[in-house]
Amino acid sequence: MTLSRRQTLAGVLGSAATLALPSRLMAGTGPILHASWGGGVGDTWTKAFADPYSAETGTDVRIVELPNPEAQFRAQAGNPQYHTGIGTFVQGVNLMRDNMLETFDIEELPAMKNIDEKFWLKTEDGRLAGVTPYFAYYGIAVNTNEASVDDFKSWKSLADPKWNGRLGMTRPIYLSTYDLTILAKAAGGDEYNTAGGMDLLKGMAKNVLNVSNSLAQQNTMLERGEVAAMPFYSVRVWSLNEAGVDYVKIVIPEEGALLLPYAIFAPKGVNDREMVAKWLNYIASATPQERGMAISGYIPANDQAEATDDIRSKLGMGYRELRAKLYQPDWGYIAEHQKDTVAAIDQMLAAL
Repeated sequence: MTLSRRQTLAGVLGSAATLALPSRLMAGTGPILHASWGGGVGDTWTKAFADPYSAETGTDVRIVELPNPEAQFRAQAGNPQYHTGIGTFVQGVNLMRDNMLETFDIEELPAMKNIDEKFWLKTEDGRLAGVTPYFAYYGIAVNTNEASVDDFKSWKSLADPKWNGRLGMTRPIYLSTYDLTILAKAAGGDEYNTAGGMDLLKGMAKNVLNVSNSLAQQNTMLERGEVAAMPFYSVRVWSLNEAGVDYVKIVIPEEGALLLPYAIFAPKGVNDREMVAKWLNYIASATPQERGMAISGYIPANDQAEATDDIRSKLGMGYRELRAKLYQPDWGYIAEHQKDTVAAIDQMLAAL
């Protein structure tokens, strides 16, 4: 069997998060090393971003698949071994607040001017702590063999007792960030006022058949019809649909879906800063983001990105129309209060 460059490098690194890279692969001594989640995410970054950039610029980019790039950034603080890495927006906020990210002036990353400022990861003085490559959204996934998409026109439907034992749910760490936020909005509040959302979350929890520990398990529950519906990620449903599982649909309820921006950032003190800035600016541009959409369903953040007829058909709309249906909360506030929110959800679930 012939291993790809990415697979070979991943094998060198092994599964231990604290293993050091060989000196020839240390940041600043050769290619750009980009820390990515594995599986489909790593494949998307290789095909949509890294390989085209290497071909266009002559600067090699290697995708290193890791369970948690944020953990690597923290473990290697002061001695970064990666030039860039991916994280959720909340992870980016937390790393930025802990002064662990390199920051850039907007003129160093001009492609970000075509991305709405509400999607920027930036410091209090306005410097950019990363770029936004794309976003997904958090809606309600429905197995249409078990329920109708019309059954879930509202997020409030998840708390309806008629779904007792027929819903899936994720872990409290994600419930605190995603589910509670959008349920609070559905209840007339927001991330600052979550009392109504907590009531809906409690109602949903009473209907849950299984709290899943992994995305793979959630995929299986939906595909097999073990659950009729559950809050889920648009890109996961996209992947199921592309694999021929067309009876699982993603619903954007009338209150909207939760917009989930991702961030690409560089560790503080990264070497070859100018090289890194050029790579980050490329990531923020429209063309690679369009490729990422075609491969895995991640919605481009760059306003200049255009949806092909095929993409519009699959989405049922264009990018601008889709963005209008999505809710972008204050991720900084959510990140700041996450620990207390998780504790409150744990306490609520324990009392059921």
